[in-house]
Amino acid sequence: MNAQDASLPWVARYRQPAIILSILPFLLFGFIEMMVPGTYVPALLYFAAAGVWGLVVCPLALGLPNGRKPYGEFARDIRLLPAAPVGRNVLIGLMLAAFTLGGILLASLVTGHFVFDWDGTVPPLRWVKGLTRGIWEEVFFRGFLLVILMRFFSRGKAIAWAAVIFAIVHLNVMNLTVASVVDVVSIGFMGLLFIFVVLETGSLLPAIVFHYVHDVFVYLVQNTPGAPEPLQSVLFYAFLWAGLLAAAWLTRRVVAHGRARAPAPA
Repeated sequence: MNAQDASLPWVARYRQPAIILSILPFLLFGFIEMMVPGTYVPALLYFAAAGVWGLVVCPLALGLPNGRKPYGEFARDIRLLPAAPVGRNVLIGLMLAAFTLGGILLASLVTGHFVFDWDGTVPPLRWVKGLTRGIWEEVFFRGFLLVILMRFFSRGKAIAWAAVIFAIVHLNVMNLTVASVVDVVSIGFMGLLFIFVVLETGSLLPAIVFHYVHDVFVYLVQNTPGAPEPLQSVLFYAFLWAGLLAAAWLTRRVVAHGRARAPAPA
């Protein structure tokens, strides 16, 4: 342990408790949606509980991810700030969602079984639940988790572990099938893209926009009742993964273009 680590609160000082206490409560709060009666209230309670844990308890009480700091420094540590350039970051998020959703839509159209069903696949509740996934999954997994891992590991190892952990928490151990494992691997690839976007732009904002829009509309473009398996799955993952690669290329191009146009420091 170096001198800098010794000055941190004990929770932030050690890898395992720092990781567990930053993301496990967020995952456990998900039971609110299942246990609390109602439609919108459970989703809003989950959103609020995650916000209190991430923006109050972790930084102020636990000193996560990098010790107790002024709020602006904490927000910069997890890349919640800076949000600027806001227009560029929002546009990147929307364009990336267009690439992944567009890839899935193409795969659905190729099956010949695609059905457009806005009311059935994009209900109002999905817009509300998407806020928790889009905002707080980015804050906890690409904010807290990535920052903590980068303090203990090399950059490459931290990125790999962050993607693996993000994928594993989406694994349903009660329903282990080849299809579910492939889906988790795909989620890991998606996690890598989220990380890439955050590190390239220096901000969580484009990843939040991307994540939210993708989650809200994914079932709209994936609606293929009666499509034959395994053709449907092969097409889905092939087009989705191609969309992920194209999205990464686009992000790098847009960010590089912005840097080239930025005025030289005086």
